[in-house]
Amino acid sequence: MFKTVLRWLGLVPPAPAPASVSDNAAEQLDALAPLRSAGRPQAADKSLRVTSFVCREELLDRNEQIAGYEFALGRDLQSAMLEKSAKLRQVHDEALLHNLSPLAVSSLLGNRFAFIRLSSASLSSLLLPTFANRNVIIMITPATAVEGELAAVRTALRRLQDLGVKHGWSLDRPLPGMADLVEQATLVEIDTTAFDGIQLKKMCVDLHASKAKPRVIAGRIQTADDFSLCYQSGFDYFMGPFVCSRENWHPPKSEVNRLLVFEVLNMIRSGADFADIADRLRNDPILTYKLLRYINSPGIGMLRSIDKIPQALLILGRDQFSRWLSLLLFDLNQPGYVGRVLNENALTRARFMERLAGRGELPKEADKLFMIGLFSLLDVMMKQPLAAILKQVSLPDDVVSALQGEPGAMRDALALAIAVESKSPDEIAAAALVCALDARQVAALMLEALDWAQNVVGAARQ
Repeated sequence: MFKTVLRWLGLVPPAPAPASVSDNAAEQLDALAPLRSAGRPQAADKSLRVTSFVCREELLDRNEQIAGYEFALGRDLQSAMLEKSAKLRQVHDEALLHNLSPLAVSSLLGNRFAFIRLSSASLSSLLLPTFANRNVIIMITPATAVEGELAAVRTALRRLQDLGVKHGWSLDRPLPGMADLVEQATLVEIDTTAFDGIQLKKMCVDLHASKAKPRVIAGRIQTADDFSLCYQSGFDYFMGPFVCSRENWHPPKSEVNRLLVFEVLNMIRSGADFADIADRLRNDPILTYKLLRYINSPGIGMLRSIDKIPQALLILGRDQFSRWLSLLLFDLNQPGYVGRVLNENALTRARFMERLAGRGELPKEADKLFMIGLFSLLDVMMKQPLAAILKQVSLPDDVVSALQGEPGAMRDALALAIAVESKSPDEIAAAALVCALDARQVAALMLEALDWAQNVVGAARQ
């Protein structure tokens, strides 16, 4: 059993065939993944490899903006670990901390926060001081705290507080006798599937009225109706499958004329003269304004102001202009949580796929990979079949093939970009294996893509 769990976490290579658990399994476990819960950390500990795949899930605030992320090795695996021994939970938690600590997660978050679920058995981990940052919050599962001595939990929490590590609680049941612990938390997550509407509202009100006034997350929200209920109940943050749900979906209203964007993209692909493209753009004041604002932005670095469309097109060139134009298909100021989250997810996919170019078994064509990621959610955003959208714009054949699901390296890259948004490390591992990439590469590129997308969205709203 111990080796099986270790293989789930990516700490040892898979065995050729299932093996029975030996009598000295605990000793083998310690040898493969030392807990290092006491004494000085070993200087060259190579037994715990950073090879597990990290998943993420967005949290929204009351303004329906992305406020932070949960980072985990997979909710299903994490839930399974809660039913196992404290030592197995510690192995799971140590693998998660090892994956995240070298990637400087907090430095990529800006004003957003990250929370990481741990069992109370892992509160003494020597890796925790590296997460002493205003952005990172360690979330404790109460089931593991109840079974242990609360005095030890209180001592561990005081140590974390002294180190500057923030903590919170994830609640899926009432906690008699632990109210004082919960009231000291920075965040409290409530599993909305475990309580009825009246209980949810009362818990939220009681927590906000407590001395520490922790911020409260409504977790595992399944539908837009659940989101509305929790919003009206006063929750501060929201997470769950509802984020990408099409329930109660309304087509986004954008100031950008998407049909004209498609038309101009086709003109670029067909080799039309810049003079003809400029004439077509000149008829749309919104596109003209956005293009001139972009070409004169500090990031372009022009020494003098550009006020004519033909000049702007010559400076940008076909590839960069095409890329900029494609971004206009995504209204980054669109109201509503669905539109905003999908916009940012599409940008994250595009950047992630662009950064995959030339790595492992993937092609070096970064621009095409970027375009595939960018267009991969357009059917959801525009509420149109993808086939209908692709008929409106001329794209390279291999880009169209990847978007339509035809086998190939570019489709493999898209499959990996989709997998990293899932809650399943197995899905990520399988997709990464096809691309010949390891967990550390995937995790680092995912975090860099999140940071890039966040900056793009932030700049668009200024």
